[in-house]
Formats: sequence, structure tokens, C-alpha cells
Amino acid sequence: MSKEKIRLCPECKGIIKSGHTEMVYELKDIKITVKNVTANICSKCGQSFITGHVAEEVNRLVNRVREDINSFIKTQPEASRGHKEVAIAV
Repeated sequence: MSKEKIRLCPECKGIIKSGHTEMVYELKDIKITVKNVTANICSKCGQSFITGHVAEEVNRLVNRVREDINSFIKTQPEASRGHKEVAIAV
């Protein structure tokens, strides 16, 4: 029977547990929020930690969304005005 090792937060020494977080990207005039990202979260200070694999996948998703938004703006000039905001739940 294996016992799971307790992980402590490097910031406050609280206990880190599995959970979900959101990641926000500010790219020029586009804000992309990715919600429900798998993460390890400190139960004391709330600091989120994500694995390298998850970060790569989220970055890939954000890059695709940014490319799609930029393509859309090229075909819809009136959409290019102002700040754009996109939220994605994974």
C-alpha cells in the first residue's frame, strides 16, 4: 500500500492539493482567459502550480485561438477596433 507524499507550497508551506485554475494571457489588444486548467493549488495561499505538459498544451491552444482571432479580424475590419476578450473552458 503506497502512501501519497504531502507536497508543501514553496511560498507559504501550505499543503498543495489537486485542483483547477485559470490562466490569463494579455496579447496586444486581445485578452484570452483559459478556465478549468488542471493544476496543483496551495490550500493556504492559493498559489497555482501547473506541469510543463499542461503549460505546453494551454500555450498551443492560446496560439491557435490568437491565430483564429487575427484571421477573423482580417476578414471583418470593424472587429479590429477596441479590446477583444475571449474566455475558454477546458
